Amino acid sequence: MGKLISTLLFQPPDETRHLSSKKYFWLTTSRGYKIPSFYIQQPHARFTVLYSHGNAEDLGMIYDYLYELSELLYINILAYDYSGYGMGARRKDNIEKKVEPSEENCYADIEAAYKYLTEIELVSPSRIILYGRSVGSGPSCYLAQKLNKTKGDHIAGLILHSPFLSVCRVVIDMGFEMTYDVFPNVSRIKEVGCPTFIMHGTQDEVVPFRHGKGLYNSLPENIRYPPFWAEKMGHNNIELKMTTAFIKRLQKFFLHLLKLQKKNIPSYNAEPREENISLLDRGTAFSNEPAAIEISDSDDDTGTELSCAKSSSFSTRPRKSASDDSEVYDDRSPPSSEKLKSTIKFYRTVAPISREDIESMMRKSGSDNSAL
Repeated sequence: MGKLISTLLFQPPDETRHLSSKKYFWLTTSRGYKIPSFYIQQPHARFTVLYSHGNAEDLGMIYDYLYELSELLYINILAYDYSGYGMGARRKDNIEKKVEPSEENCYADIEAAYKYLTEIELVSPSRIILYGRSVGSGPSCYLAQKLNKTKGDHIAGLILHSPFLSVCRVVIDMGFEMTYDVFPNVSRIKEVGCPTFIMHGTQDEVVPFRHGKGLYNSLPENIRYPPFWAEKMGHNNIELKMTTAFIKRLQKFFLHLLKLQKKNIPSYNAEPREENISLLDRGTAFSNEPAAIEISDSDDDTGTELSCAKSSSFSTRPRKSASDDSEVYDDRSPPSSEKLKSTIKFYRTVAPISREDIESMMRKSGSDNSAL
């Protein structure tokens, strides 16, 4: 049953959008598969977002959008593709292994991305924010729960964008968890130990609004951050039609996390006051040497291979240097969002999900998951 649900749930793009080999690299998951990833950095940014994208998307489609988001919010962003998606689906070794998208593979994928951030880039867990959009809420909730329960890694926060209670509950909500359910977010979110921000469109026809509200109500009160219920918005248009509000709410959440870390407050459910706290970490000096890694261009010009090495020398992508005239956004002056609007509009047109496509899948399988 789980394999059938996975087949219906995961809908990789029919065509992979090209991304320059200089912009991404390959990660190896614990299951032995190769997945592409990119890491967008801002000089001395305080936070790094680990972004899990939605369905019918891949890295080529979201790179420009996330690049603009990184600049507007002054954050680092690492994004990755799920096994069986995008450029990874075309790799010869993945094809030979018959790699397909699945719940288990998604968990291994996000763990590989998190491991890269913490062990290669040496990003502290306290500076990492997990961001899951739609189907990406599944691996994000999984990792947030796991880090809180088993590793004791205290990440900065969790953002859930148009999330679901669980996959089966999108189709029919029996009020309890089925043994064959996929991505049981509603059970896991109760054991998430970091501040959590949820946004959802009130007229979402793909993942109904009650899913976002249900997850919010299931959160422990001390980690609830005021949600963003986007009035009259659907599943894929919050960023496009409410761009300023979208950016503003993300910005306020990041500033809220900064204040919590500065004050070391264990309770997170207060609305943040407006204060001019910079997202630029001007006073930080990074004295730790990064873990030694080997980098070699792949033979088929499809990115960069990264692997841990024991040698004392290392080589990595050049980092930007901090600049005194870097644009820093504070809570009182929302950033200009026209460029992001145009980028998002283009991004949405390259991977349209029509209601007819969803209804067609429903007729065939009784499911409504193609745009998750």
